[in-house]
Amino acid sequence: MKKENLYKEISDAVQILLKMACEFSFNNISDNCKFIISEIKHSDKNFFEQNKIRKIDNDKKIPKPLTDTIVELETMYANLYDVNLYVYKADSHSTIIEIQYFPRSSHDLEYQKISATQETMLHCKVAVPAYASDNKEKFDINWQLGTLNHKWKMFWWQRKTKNILNVVELNYRQTLMQ
Repeated sequence: MKKENLYKEISDAVQILLKMACEFSFNNISDNCKFIISEIKHSDKNFFEQNKIRKIDNDKKIPKPLTDTIVELETMYANLYDVNLYVYKADSHSTIIEIQYFPRSSHDLEYQKISATQETMLHCKVAVPAYASDNKEKFDINWQLGTLNHKWKMFWWQRKTKNILNVVELNYRQTLMQ
């Protein structure tokens, strides 16, 4: 992704992201998009803790139009190593796209020198809940916000997983006894 093509490349990527989100989720997703920006930081916290912190931080941000967001990205472009687009929140009236970036300065000095000449990477990603990762069932695109549908599906997925683990453990014990 080049700085001079930033607007076009992100606009095109947003269209790809919205198409992916519609494919995977049952939600009606609007193409009326606003944007928030967040930095991808190294953390020793688990996914669930990181997601809670991310949600608190993102809920404080005021979504902006793409043109304003591009201006902000252009000012930090030299330090952008990787840019990821996610649907943060969506409904039939508006969609908030989270632009997560990983700064080059987060790498060690040796890799910063190597990556300085590389183009910034751009990716579109749809976060998939654990219960939907192995099947084609559509899910709520807003699941990371802790929707009731998500909590219900997680409850049943955890029960199913626990039952499977119990059966595996029982079979393992029986194998050891033989």
